[in-house]
Amino acid sequence: LQSFLDNEVQELCELMDDHQITEDRDFPPEFWDRCKSQGFFGMIIPKEYGGKGFPAHGHSMVVQKISTRSGSAAGTVTVPNSLGPGELLMRYGTEEQKNYFLPKLASGELIPCFGLTAPHSGSDAASMAEAYGDVVERDGKLGIVASFNKRYITLAPVAGVVGLAFQLRDPNNLLKGKGSEGITIALLERDHPGLEMGRRHDPLVASFMNGTVTGTDVFIPMDKLIGGQERAGFGWNMLMDCLAE
Repeated sequence: LQSFLDNEVQELCELMDDHQITEDRDFPPEFWDRCKSQGFFGMIIPKEYGGKGFPAHGHSMVVQKISTRSGSAAGTVTVPNSLGPGELLMRYGTEEQKNYFLPKLASGELIPCFGLTAPHSGSDAASMAEAYGDVVERDGKLGIVASFNKRYITLAPVAGVVGLAFQLRDPNNLLKGKGSEGITIALLERDHPGLEMGRRHDPLVASFMNGTVTGTDVFIPMDKLIGGQERAGFGWNMLMDCLAE
């Protein structure tokens, strides 16, 4: 950790000019390249998946140093290492999900974002009125038809995968006790049919990437839920656990 702070973090800080970043509303290409290739987006991911394996305190030390040069840069590095959703995958993901996503998150191949905030609910994790889904059976396969309207989602314009929180309903009792109704979290790659990653917003005259995540009647197979069908309705516990970190 100390070597990373003294070398990679120091070098990242030296290449940033916060005035120019604010003028450009973006970071220089080298910033993005270094954050991906040097593991800034995978600091909390275990080493066996290609991450740094830093504890929360180590992540905090890195972000603290970056923030002395650019608050927007600090926010950009923080998101993949908090509700990335790398931490959700590590704690609750299936082995298949971990083996597929964590190496891609650690290497920067996939930049993540998390769709929580909605236009009228802010970051209130208990309010999901603008994101909901019903359990359905389609072509003999159990899944969810979901509609959602998320905004102010950090990193959404450049993200390759989005963690999506929504209120799950099961009006026809198709879950049959394997999972339940309630707040649920899916993990969708950018090209998932019906998922729309909207244009960038700039509500704070800030340089971090910020945008919308929307969809109408998007079909989500059960294996796209973090932890699979067994974790349907378990999203409140997952969010509170990881937000506490």
